[in-house]
Amino acid sequence: MRLAVTPAAALVDEPLGIVVSRLRPGQRVTLRARMRDGLSRRWESHATFEADRDGVIDAAAQRPTAGTYDAADARGLLWSMRLVEGQPGGGWQNASPLETEFIAESDATRPVAVGITRRFAGPGVSRTVVRDNGLVASLFRPAGAGPRPAIIVVPGSGGGVPEGSAALLASHGFVGLALAYFRAEHLPEALAEIPLEYFETAIRWLQAHPAVAGRPVGVMGTSRGGELALLLGATFAEFRAVVGYVPSGVVHAGISGGGLRETRRRPAWTYKGQAVPFIASRDASRMQEPPTSPEPLALTPLFLRALEDRAAVQAAEIPVERINGPVLLISGRDDQMWPSPVLAEIAMQRLAEHHHRFACEHLSYDGAGHIIGQPGLPATVTASLHPLAGRSLAFGGNPRDNAAAAADSWPKVLAFFREALSA
Repeated sequence: MRLAVTPAAALVDEPLGIVVSRLRPGQRVTLRARMRDGLSRRWESHATFEADRDGVIDAAAQRPTAGTYDAADARGLLWSMRLVEGQPGGGWQNASPLETEFIAESDATRPVAVGITRRFAGPGVSRTVVRDNGLVASLFRPAGAGPRPAIIVVPGSGGGVPEGSAALLASHGFVGLALAYFRAEHLPEALAEIPLEYFETAIRWLQAHPAVAGRPVGVMGTSRGGELALLLGATFAEFRAVVGYVPSGVVHAGISGGGLRETRRRPAWTYKGQAVPFIASRDASRMQEPPTSPEPLALTPLFLRALEDRAAVQAAEIPVERINGPVLLISGRDDQMWPSPVLAEIAMQRLAEHHHRFACEHLSYDGAGHIIGQPGLPATVTASLHPLAGRSLAFGGNPRDNAAAAADSWPKVLAFFREALSA
């Protein structure tokens, strides 16, 4: 039995070739994948196949007879990985390589193992810690000479420095700035009263950097970061393209760990010393704190009830028509964290009403939830303990559809940025 996994060093978003050969026709083989991520969490998946008449199993072309996924899929063993019991959930802020081992097991022969390295930062990509002018960020530069278009990546309500996405963007030819704005070093601990001037400082710093040297700049964010990306695009004309994953066209209240009642009192964002208007329903009973429960809490029904107050929504809508470039929004129709398809459509409708002169598109995926990332990453986390809420929140979706949404949307995001920032 021979196991070949190619390439031996790959970007995390690359499909893998996984082929088992030198088998008897019909021989059953179980393929296992094991991975340790940058947070030392362990992930595992498995799939059982039957060799074809040539004694070969090709994971990209054959459907497993059993396992953690059930379709012919070159990335199936990657996106169907689940956390080993007891490991914490969470996102992919860290850009450390993913050491991944594949093992082929059969009753007829000894197990065969192959290890590969999957990277967010490809060959030649450099990382620089940025602490200038109060910024907390990491700059990822692609290989090769000359200034490049840049993309600022901002996180959602988990905070921190979103290095994984910025590094992967650099691997595809952009300068990526992973920019924290809370829950990192000297920055605020809460997502509340964050001055937009902080991001203006980041724009100026980035445009002046030799790696960019005045080339166009885009912005990408997820969840509350998607809301922020739209708000930044509407506030600063320097942003020439906006991508929002599971975003909102309405500004919401801040999150400071004090429950829903407290969040209604504090703005998330300020500009020029004033609070950016945010949705706060006049009917406070609509946003009462749900009772504590060990089950993950789905917040989408609460947000939908708040959206019934049309006057409050209109007062908090982001003036997306001011964005100086195209807009691409991505949502999951089973999003249980908040109703991202509805919130994204608020932005799309406003863009249409104002006859926005740039291209705008909303990709919304059946069965997908709040976590739509890059292909090749596990898509199995459908709930997690939220660092500010202090309780487990439901993301919605299912692994297969989350993975399909990631695989379809990520190439479109890359193509979108290439076209929008090519001038």
